[in-house]
Amino acid sequence: MKLKLTVTKEFTFDCAHMLSNHDGLCSNLHGHTYKLEVTASAQLIKEGSSKGMVVDFGDLKSIVKETIVDKFDHSFLFWEEGSEAEKEIARVVENFGMRIVKFKERPTAENMAIYIINTLNENLENGIKIVRVRLYETPTSYAEVEIDV
Repeated sequence: MKLKLTVTKEFTFDCAHMLSNHDGLCSNLHGHTYKLEVTASAQLIKEGSSKGMVVDFGDLKSIVKETIVDKFDHSFLFWEEGSEAEKEIARVVENFGMRIVKFKERPTAENMAIYIINTLNENLENGIKIVRVRLYETPTSYAEVEIDV
């Protein structure tokens, strides 16, 4: 029997966005407190101070904080191909020295989850893979993406 070991760490961050050309209320500028669950998988570490771990939770926290949370928290997420209103808001926010994050895709929870899992996996070493990202946009609604390893 082959075991698949995973560990999960939770994070929160706040962002504003809008969904240009959406038929619902989300076409308006609004914000969310996102909850992010990141699940990592690897073989158990065989030696050293992290022996018996998939990854040290402190190391996972540092990587996610540096590559995702610090970039997204209190930022305006905008779609480069969004409406003129969305582009203008991004220009004003950036001109005043405030934080923006440009997305090549619409900043939906689904596209954000895909971006997060891909970005994290590009920045990991030692056989560690992020195998699942769950991104809550509200306390009762989330997008989830998984990869097989």
